[in-house]
Amino acid sequence: MLIFTKEDLSLDKAKEKEWIITNGLGSYSSSTVIGLNTRKYHGLLVAALKKPLNRNLLLSKFEEEVIIENRSYKLGINKYPEVYYPQGNDYLEGFVFGIYPTFNYKVENIDIIKSICMIANNNAVVVSYKIISEKPFRLKVMPLINCREFHSITKEPGWVFNQSAGQRTTVIRPSYEGSPAIIMGCDKGVYKQKGLWFYNMEYEQEVLRGYDYTENHFCPGEFIVDIKKGNSIVNFLVVGDNADEAYISFDNLYSSDEKEYKKFFEYEINRIKSLVKTCYSFNSIKQDVLLPYLLQASDQFIVKNPTTDSKSVIAGYHWFDDYGRDALISLPGICLTTGRINEAKELLLHYARQCKNGLIPNRTKDSGDVEYSSVDTSLWFIYATYKFYKYTNNLDFIRLNLWSKIKEIINYYKFSTGFGIEMKQDGLISTNSDLPLTWMDTKYTLRKGKCVEINALWYNALKISELFAKRFKEDFEEYLVISNLVKKSFGDKFWNHEENCLYDRIENNFKDASIRPNQVFAISLPFSILNLKKEYFVVKKITEDLLTPYGLRSLSNKDKNYIGVYKGNQEERDKAYHNGTSWGWLLGPYITAYLKIHDYSKKGKEEATEKIIKNIVHSLKDYGIGTISEIYDGDFPYTSRGCISQAWSVAEITRAYVEDILKNQ
Repeated sequence: MLIFTKEDLSLDKAKEKEWIITNGLGSYSSSTVIGLNTRKYHGLLVAALKKPLNRNLLLSKFEEEVIIENRSYKLGINKYPEVYYPQGNDYLEGFVFGIYPTFNYKVENIDIIKSICMIANNNAVVVSYKIISEKPFRLKVMPLINCREFHSITKEPGWVFNQSAGQRTTVIRPSYEGSPAIIMGCDKGVYKQKGLWFYNMEYEQEVLRGYDYTENHFCPGEFIVDIKKGNSIVNFLVVGDNADEAYISFDNLYSSDEKEYKKFFEYEINRIKSLVKTCYSFNSIKQDVLLPYLLQASDQFIVKNPTTDSKSVIAGYHWFDDYGRDALISLPGICLTTGRINEAKELLLHYARQCKNGLIPNRTKDSGDVEYSSVDTSLWFIYATYKFYKYTNNLDFIRLNLWSKIKEIINYYKFSTGFGIEMKQDGLISTNSDLPLTWMDTKYTLRKGKCVEINALWYNALKISELFAKRFKEDFEEYLVISNLVKKSFGDKFWNHEENCLYDRIENNFKDASIRPNQVFAISLPFSILNLKKEYFVVKKITEDLLTPYGLRSLSNKDKNYIGVYKGNQEERDKAYHNGTSWGWLLGPYITAYLKIHDYSKKGKEEATEKIIKNIVHSLKDYGIGTISEIYDGDFPYTSRGCISQAWSVAEITRAYVEDILKNQ
C-alpha cells in the first residue's frame, strides 16, 4: 500500500504522480493523486469500444461540491488558462493506492473518503464516498463527460448529447449514428438534468509533449445527496459502452443497495491477493515487499478480446495498443513467473494463429489493421515457447500447437520473410529495409544489416528448435549445423577488440561501434553464444557506460550522438528515444546477465538487489505509482518519461527478480 500524506500532495509534487486501474478488457481509469487531469488520456472511464482496443474517453471526472448551511467547498481541481480552479486539493488530507485509489478529504469536521474501482470484465467504474460527519450537509456530484477517441481532443464536436434522465439515473448518447451510451446512477439522492459545457480545460503533460492541450467537457447534470449526521456511504455507477452492451451491463450492475457496491471492491481485493498467493506458491518463494506491486501491475496488461475469446497484451498505458514484440518479451514475466500458465497458452496460441510467411505480427492497431514489420518478434515467439516449456514441461501442447509455426519461422528466415529479412552465407540474419525493424523502432535508428541482438536471438531460436526436434524425434541436424555456423560467425565478426564488447550491427564492411544495450542479449538469453570471458567484458562495458538506477541507456553517454533528456515535440523525442534514453525493461536481461557471470552467487544477488531492486522499490511512489515506467532520462536525475506503466518493464523486472534473485535463496 502506497501512502501519500498532505505534505506529499502539494500541487507541484502531486501533479507528477499518476495512478491507473484497469478492467481486463483494455479499458482503464486514471488520473493524478490529487484528481487533476494532466493528460488527454486521463479519465474516470476510458472505455475500449472494440475490446480491447479503440479506447474512448467517456467520463473525464466528477466535480464534487460540499454545501454546509450556506458555505460551499469544491473538491475538484482543474487547470484553465493561467489558473487552477477550483483548488479542492487544499482539502485533500491524504491519498492511498492499494488495490484501488482512495482520496481522503476533510472539510470542516467532515471526512470524505472517495474510492474508485473498475468492475472486472465490464466497461464500468464505481466511485464510492464513505462519509463521517458531525453535521448534515449536501453533496453535489457533477459528472464531466466526453465521447472521443483517446488520442484526440474535443473542441466543438459537431453533435449534441441526448439525455434521458430518471430519478437517480440518466442515459446519455451523442447524436451521431452508432454512438456509445453513457449510463450513470447513484444509490441515493436525486439526479437533476442540466447541460452545460466546461471550456478550455488544459492538460499540462500534453503541453510538454507538443500536442493540442485545451479541451471542452460536457456536464449533463448533477447528482444531489443530502447527507445526515453520522456515517454514510454514497455510491455511483457509470457504464460506458456500445449501446446494447451498456444497457445490459447497467441493468446487471446497478443497485440502490449500498452493500452491492462493496462487493466490487472486495472482488478486486480478493482477486489480486489470489494472484500474489499463487505466485509465492508456484515459485516456492517467501513473501516480499516489491513483488505484490509487480504482480498487480502485470495483471493490468493481460486483456481479453471477447469476440475471438483470446488473450493479448496491452504494451503500455496509456497510449500503446497490442504489440506482438512487447507481448512475447513480456510473456515469461507476466504469465510464467506468476503461475498464470493458462494465460501463457492463450497468448502463444493467439500469436501462432497470426503467423504469416514466418512473421508474427508486431502490432494490431486500434483500427484492427495488423503490422508485420519486425525482424525479432518471431524470434521472441520461439524464446517465449522455450520459456513455456521450461516452466511446464508441456511438450504435447508445443508439438500440437506451436512446433509447426517454429519450423515455419526458421525456414522463412533462412530464405526470406519479406522486409529484406534473410540468412546470409555466414549464417547470420540480415535486414535491408527502409523501415525500422528492431525494437529501436524510429527513423533515427534504422539499424540495417546484421544486428547483434537479432543474431543472438537467431542462435537461440536454432538451439531451441534443435532441442524440440530431438524431443519430438525429428531430424535436428540442420539446426545444429546452422547454429554452429552462426556461433562461429558471430564470434569472428561481432567482437570489438578495441572496446572489449560487441559491435551493435554490421552493414556490409561497416561495423557500428556504438555502445548500445542490445549486446546484453548475447549473455542473457538461455543459450550462450559467447565464452564466459567475453560475457564478463560485455557486462562490464554495459555497467560502465549504460547502467542507470532505473534502466540501461540506449546509447553510451560518451557517444557524440547521445541525448540525455527525453523532452520536446514528437520529432525531438523520437530523436532521443533510442539515443540515450534509459529503458526500464532492459534491467531484466541485465540482471540475468550480471548474475550469470557471477554464477548466481549470494554476493551477486545482494549486489543486484542493492544496485537495482532497491531503486525500483523507491520509484513506486513516482510517476506511474505502483508500477514501472516505459523510459527514463539518461541523465541525472533520471526522470521518468513515456508511458506511466509499461508491460515489458514490469514483466522483465518481475521475471529476473523471481527467477534470478528470489528463487533458491
